[in-house]
Amino acid sequence: MKPPSWSSGSCWELDSDVARLHRSIDSLGAILADTLQVRTSVIGDGFLGGALWDAGVVGNDYVNTCIILRDSLRWMVQHPGDTLAASFTHGELVEIRAIPRGGRGFYSISFEPGGGPVSWSYVRQEEWTRIRAVTCTVTSTVWESLSEGGLPRDLTPTGSILTDRDSTRAIAYVTELQHELTDRLLAFDIDFYYDVQVGDRVHLLIEEVRYPESSETGFRRILAAKYEFAAGRIVEVFPFYHTPDSSDVLVLDHYHRDGASIRTMFLKMPVPFGRISSPFSGSRLHPVLGYSRAHNGIDYAAPAGTEIYAVGDGVIMFRQSSGGYGNIVRIRHGNGYETGYGHMSSFAAGQAVGTYVRQGEIIGYVGSTGLSTGPHVHFEMKRNGQFVNPAEEILPPVDPLEGDELVEFQAEVRALEGFWARMSEELPDPPEEAGGA
Repeated sequence: MKPPSWSSGSCWELDSDVARLHRSIDSLGAILADTLQVRTSVIGDGFLGGALWDAGVVGNDYVNTCIILRDSLRWMVQHPGDTLAASFTHGELVEIRAIPRGGRGFYSISFEPGGGPVSWSYVRQEEWTRIRAVTCTVTSTVWESLSEGGLPRDLTPTGSILTDRDSTRAIAYVTELQHELTDRLLAFDIDFYYDVQVGDRVHLLIEEVRYPESSETGFRRILAAKYEFAAGRIVEVFPFYHTPDSSDVLVLDHYHRDGASIRTMFLKMPVPFGRISSPFSGSRLHPVLGYSRAHNGIDYAAPAGTEIYAVGDGVIMFRQSSGGYGNIVRIRHGNGYETGYGHMSSFAAGQAVGTYVRQGEIIGYVGSTGLSTGPHVHFEMKRNGQFVNPAEEILPPVDPLEGDELVEFQAEVRALEGFWARMSEELPDPPEEAGGA
């Protein structure tokens, strides 16, 4: 179509052109709807079988899919947030994609229309990382602020939240972002129940993973953060790579501007929002054995499948089923400490005896294995080989940066803030007492 002259002639009939385009899109959509249908299902608190049923996979296809995913592709454990996508052509199943939450690929099973499965594989997606600066203003809660201002525009292929899978991915992104911010980076400096006020501002430097094949973006981690209170105070955390004394692995930790660590040595509890169902005690009536004996730990009741975190950095020393403890993980930390986590339903993937784990890293999932009357985690702590009450133990701080490491860290902070300021015009100035460092 030739556009009209700038100086004469009738206006370009844009509205009618857009209307014709929409009619064409609707027509194409109707044709595709008659030939191709994709049904998605989210694995919530249920199991793989229920999600397959919800996606319309039944009969022999249902049985074959369960067998292939478990036995051939070794997708043994599913978690809330994992999704399934079943594609049908003229009502016949042609492909199933099982997409683990936070995974870097998906399991694909192809079917002969009207027949059975013909091929299956794990498809690893190409990926690249990027850094994004985000500023959010608190209007009610930190969660809502991150949900409104923290999601990337290209989270989904369309840039919009259209399907159940899109909604699940958006919730997962904000959940991981908030957990990283409120439960790890700022948990020791800010009480997010009482300190947060309307008008506070959150400044984040986020590292994300971009999957070009599926045109989706996933959260990876927060590199640096500034929480700017409406009253004027600022809490800042900055990244620094170093090698802990108990490991030869180069790890990323976060520190305040003066080089003080953001962390104490241990988290208060190994599960989020767990309820103490049995405290540390020198004598307790065992609910299964029926007689009294010492309870050298704290039981935290939580729903089955709840993530269990390592309370501190350390090396896994024991990871298997052990009598009344059921599935248990024991971790050796610095300064003579050891912690144990019993009754797990399953262990986290990718770990083994000898693996170095970080504070807040998932090591397993709440269950009721061993001598247990319900889902909970038995959490115990030893200091120099003797059991201690985790609730009464004075938690030592993590060592601050000193000497050459502190000089290197402060130089990196200046360089990072310069880079960050170029990405965001809303970044606050450094606190005056820091001398602009």
